[in-house]
Amino acid sequence: MKITAKQGKGTKIHIHIDGEYLLTVDEDFWFSSGYISGDEINDGDLAAFKEAAGSRLAFNSAMFSLDLRDHSERELRNKLSRKYDENSVDTAMEKLLDLGLVNDRRYAENLTRELFERKKYGKNRVKSELFKRGIDSVTVNEVLEEYENENDTDNIKTIVDIIQKKYYNKLIDDKSRQKVVAALVRLGYSFGDIRQAMREFSSDEYFEEY
Repeated sequence: MKITAKQGKGTKIHIHIDGEYLLTVDEDFWFSSGYISGDEINDGDLAAFKEAAGSRLAFNSAMFSLDLRDHSERELRNKLSRKYDENSVDTAMEKLLDLGLVNDRRYAENLTRELFERKKYGKNRVKSELFKRGIDSVTVNEVLEEYENENDTDNIKTIVDIIQKKYYNKLIDDKSRQKVVAALVRLGYSFGDIRQAMREFSSDEYFEEY
């Protein structure tokens, strides 16, 4: 079989086998592959070439995703698995982990800070979001404990601020207050903290049932 390379747009190189298109790689991969356009290649070497090319494509795709935002290992693995085979994904992820480009502990610390401080989520919602992204329970609990130890968190004050900014004009009747409570629960706050915060806005016994 004959392997040939044709220049594509930018740094893309289109690989053909016996005149039929096989796949596209980048210039760096092609020029470091050891092949020259027109070389003969056997089945075994072709299989190895395709595997290496797949890993390179998966790695490049991962780097593009990481340029946009940080990812947990599971998030990135799942994203790559939609386009590339298992071996390519495994090889790419191993390289990313070795280089420190994917680090679940760092990711969890940064996300925890963002969810608490920018989105004003409560602890329950933060924990749920971390689990959803594939962070293991040990790391989740350690990161949350460290954040709470390093920051003076006041759930009651945070809830009061949220109500003042978003829901103050909606505390007009029981049905409306139920909706506000439900919204605050979805943000990750406990009924106890919500009840205490709501007393800043109401003197009745509406929340005693909780």
